[in-house]
Amino acid sequence: MAEQTSYHLKGVLLGACSCDWGCPCNFEAPPTTGWCEGGYFWHVEEGVYGQVALHGLNFAWYAHSPGPLHLGHLTSLVLVDERATASQRHALEELLTQNPNVIPFAIFKSLTETFLGVQYVPFELTLQGTQSRAIVPGMLEMQLAPMKNPVTGEEEPATLLKPKGFTSQQQELCATAAFRVTSARLSYDHSGKYGEFSSFEYKGV
Repeated sequence: MAEQTSYHLKGVLLGACSCDWGCPCNFEAPPTTGWCEGGYFWHVEEGVYGQVALHGLNFAWYAHSPGPLHLGHLTSLVLVDERATASQRHALEELLTQNPNVIPFAIFKSLTETFLGVQYVPFELTLQGTQSRAIVPGMLEMQLAPMKNPVTGEEEPATLLKPKGFTSQQQELCATAAFRVTSARLSYDHSGKYGEFSSFEYKGV
């Protein structure tokens, strides 16, 4: 059964949303505008779900929330690396959309009211800390950028330690030079708003 499947994923996480730099959600506060649009991009450096290896694959989750995320009613979309084999696709769909014990994905699923499905897409990825870039041609553009001091123009690095964080426990906070999602039922552009770069590790039996 899905809930008994073991998993262990390690890699790099890129996040972006419509909030101001730092994102109030990181501090258990309502989103900047009262609603939220954004999501996460995961690059799996080492990964296994059950007996299926997931090394090197990418996937992403993007959503619209009409209010604070914890209140639910989200519209969400999952993007998965088109390079995944048939067995990897089956494993990733179960992991991302079905297994109720895989955190953080089970949390996102529980908050989603309208699920737009899983789409298999080509990813272009450049990992360079808070200047990393992820692209799906015609669908996603996410370019992280350092926050800058409004007086001096100097870059302002900031690290958030959050031991109870469920997507990651240490985040390099930044901004976005570009953040656009374009699909038939979920589209927005929040370039210049919140971004983050993190390492992640999720595991369970």
